[in-house]
Amino acid sequence: MRKSPAPTFREFEIVPRATWLLPLAAVLASCTGLGSAKPYRPQSPPEFRTAAASIMGKDVNNSVPDDPDNPNPRIRLQPSPGKAPLIGNRPVEVLASNNKSGAYVAFTGQVPVTQYFRVLHRADCDDWVYLQPIAPFVDYYTSGDYTGDKATLKCLSKVHERFRDKADERLAGSDGVVFDAQSAKFTDRDDSAYGPRKIHMDGWAIKFVEPTSADIEARLNAKSLSPIDIVQFKSAAYWVEKHRVAAFTPALRKVLPLESPFSALNSWGETEHAALRALVMAEPANASIDPYVHILEAGIAKMLVPGSQYAVSGQKVGYAPFLAANVLVCRNRPGTTEMLERVMLNATIIQHKMAAVRALIALGESDVVSKSLADGKLGNISSKARDLLAGHDHLPFTCPMMLPNG
Repeated sequence: MRKSPAPTFREFEIVPRATWLLPLAAVLASCTGLGSAKPYRPQSPPEFRTAAASIMGKDVNNSVPDDPDNPNPRIRLQPSPGKAPLIGNRPVEVLASNNKSGAYVAFTGQVPVTQYFRVLHRADCDDWVYLQPIAPFVDYYTSGDYTGDKATLKCLSKVHERFRDKADERLAGSDGVVFDAQSAKFTDRDDSAYGPRKIHMDGWAIKFVEPTSADIEARLNAKSLSPIDIVQFKSAAYWVEKHRVAAFTPALRKVLPLESPFSALNSWGETEHAALRALVMAEPANASIDPYVHILEAGIAKMLVPGSQYAVSGQKVGYAPFLAANVLVCRNRPGTTEMLERVMLNATIIQHKMAAVRALIALGESDVVSKSLADGKLGNISSKARDLLAGHDHLPFTCPMMLPNG
């Protein structure tokens, strides 16, 4: 029997995809034991499902498997709101004490805000460390302005050693040390070209506790001057957010950068964002809406002509305009619609303009947005506004409010 000539590449292009996929599907089905009962559709691996949920902003509980080398840590924290470290990846946050010593040792950017802690006292790293040069003639470690991670990690190892051996009175009664990696700097060196260097890095001995009302009040009312202050403030604000304690809302309002339209646009930092999250969840519904009006109206910045067809992104405002707009939607005081329309038409900052659009749609004023869109008044946010009008909003405003992850 004469064999048919092998099809050319062009013939493969012409053959319908479904035709040449059918035999493959049959083979796959027979291999899996599914037969013709149902198509071959394997479930995605857990890490892919976790990754997808994380990308969509969902908080995935218990997404990090237990460390086989540290199955029962002395300290185990929960992830921060919205954080979902991916299976198989190094967690963004340090969640447990280390089995090297039982101490909790981390950098300021790694500590979850879900557990309040007390700062006992300073516990700086001020040690000699040996650094292997990367390559000959590379003058990487000779500068006093340190940039790198090897020396800072050696500081962490020294803390574990001292904690385990009870060799440092600064660590007595603490759960460990939190360091500020950005402060690391070489302060001394020996005569060799490479090798021993003395490094200084700011650190604080801490103790995880359930805070008292006095702890929370003191932290919210004190200025956050150091990196550890910022982390502790965020944990205090999260405690207020979680428990919705209205008594602390006056202190939270004082933290918001509302002294002027310029500060309301350019002075947002980690403490200010944390204060706003806690405030919108904890304060009573009959509280003044003035802070939220100020936040939104700050988007009518004079950097561009009001009504400009081109809005620019605010560098520091983050999600603040959207939280403010959501509060205004839920309270819906007289004049709210008119104020939101003014911000929508005149704001020169994208976040404020978009927050006003979302708020108007949530209030049932879609026709106001549609008319502005048809009249060409929304400029470079027109396509996003069109998507919102079509119902494509992955974080719609809700009453009562549900904070976005982050």
